[in-house]
Amino acid sequence: MGIKGFRVGFLFLLIAVLITVTACSKGEQGGEGQQTSPAPSVKEQTESSASKVSEQSEAVDPLGKNDPAVEVTAVRDVSGVNFREGESLENNVWSRAFEEQLGIKLKYQWTTQGEYDQKLNVSIASGDLPDLFHVNSSQLKQLIESDQIADLTEIYDKYASELTKQILAMDPLQMKSASNQSKLMAIPTVGSASDSAQVLWIRKDWLDKLKLAAPQTLADVEAIAQAFVARDPDGNNVSDTFGIAVSQVMTKASFASLKGFFNGYHAYPNQWYQDEAGKFVYGSVQPETKAALAKLSEMFKAGLIDPEFIVKAGDKNIEQLAGGKVGIQYGAWWNPTYPLQSNIDQDPKARWVAYGIPSADSTPAKIQFDFPVNKYIVVKKDAAHPEAAIKMLNLMIKKAYEDIDIENYFIAKDGFLYNNYPLLYASKPNGNLDIHLNLVKALQAKDASGLNAEEAGYYAKLVDYQNGDLKQWYEEGMYGETSAWPFVKEKIDQNLVQNPGFFGAATETMSQKGGVLTKMEDETFAKIIMGEVAIDEFDNFVQNWHKLGGDEIAKEITEWNSNQ
Repeated sequence: MGIKGFRVGFLFLLIAVLITVTACSKGEQGGEGQQTSPAPSVKEQTESSASKVSEQSEAVDPLGKNDPAVEVTAVRDVSGVNFREGESLENNVWSRAFEEQLGIKLKYQWTTQGEYDQKLNVSIASGDLPDLFHVNSSQLKQLIESDQIADLTEIYDKYASELTKQILAMDPLQMKSASNQSKLMAIPTVGSASDSAQVLWIRKDWLDKLKLAAPQTLADVEAIAQAFVARDPDGNNVSDTFGIAVSQVMTKASFASLKGFFNGYHAYPNQWYQDEAGKFVYGSVQPETKAALAKLSEMFKAGLIDPEFIVKAGDKNIEQLAGGKVGIQYGAWWNPTYPLQSNIDQDPKARWVAYGIPSADSTPAKIQFDFPVNKYIVVKKDAAHPEAAIKMLNLMIKKAYEDIDIENYFIAKDGFLYNNYPLLYASKPNGNLDIHLNLVKALQAKDASGLNAEEAGYYAKLVDYQNGDLKQWYEEGMYGETSAWPFVKEKIDQNLVQNPGFFGAATETMSQKGGVLTKMEDETFAKIIMGEVAIDEFDNFVQNWHKLGGDEIAKEITEWNSNQ
């Protein structure tokens, strides 16, 4: 929820190449790293609806306490989760709230520090399952087919609070992804697709020093990169700067990414979507992707990209960005907190500003969104208290969105994160965009009275930055007028968003051949960019991709879509 948590969690998640959901991103698929943070701003919208209880839920209290308390078993990954001294996974502010306010005592059968999916797969195979546990989409499909989990349709209708239903219904596709033949088989960890957008970030102080204008096109971006290499923007009289940062995982990174660059060429790597004819296609094998690769190869040959990028892990990119050796990067809206703030900490004159997604031609570029759900909570079929999952989610949502009790349940005054603890979590779509809009309005009016507790904390830091505290610059970069959000909102308003068309579990061929296809893609892209093979090798890659499973996956996705 708060950005301090975001920074801590993404120190783990970014190096594992995850992208992320609102101000505190939640962990890897099937894991339990940082939680996604809601932006509790719907209190006024829900006060009147709180009394409108559906007929199914009239007989129960969505937050009713079990007396005596009931025990519910669970498992989870605790990578990146820290506890207050004297506390643990079974004894913390959230576990106590579940027991004291709901009469639900959580007991963990096992926990992991990574490799959660592998251990859970063993439990699924043996049938030794806890009452509640997180799964990825493939595991959800497997559990449905093996009839090992409960149908939650009636339980959700009966026990979910009106506020819970409102939050989870904001993006219908997220709930749909948890359903099978109109039956709700899981509770998705809902989040915000807009948080996955990536934009161009540039050192504005270098632009100003070299008297360069803000980029309007990708040709401008290339020219700026050339200037950053050739014209000594750091003023040390040494040719030691690169134009654009590139991660070794290229289109899958959350910073120093190439996804935004490809979007500028109207290419959408790693995404299945429907083309204008309604046919499902894979973005990485489209002609637009070839055009982007050809340009990247030219830029690499011209020395605008670090020649050793492919062997440098994420921490090396961070060192280059923080050390002032690169002035351009594509990345997520939260990059100011990590790693860009570290550059300003080392060089107080550094200023990073977002510049949207410049296009390679006269057609405005779309911004690419990812499907925001990568994990689900499921209930074992014979669990004694399946309603416990819904009631715990009700409490989490109430604390975040109705009570707005941030300091006691999400982020303490000293920045300690409590929002890693709850087993179930939900975030409002576009929550961080809403925070940006509220903060800019308050800053322009110099009036924070309309902000909620979380927003007021950000506002105070923004004011501190405006008053000269450079340690708080990241708050401006995250939510201010120079952040990514004005460009993301512009694309949303103009309907220039490329959403994924496929959000189901991995198909049979994906499961069998997806790893081989992905490896072939990554290796081919890297070789083309570095000039080890000619650009026409892309055509051979595309032919092999179709033959080795791509066409079969397309058929499976088309069949999946027909059943939606």
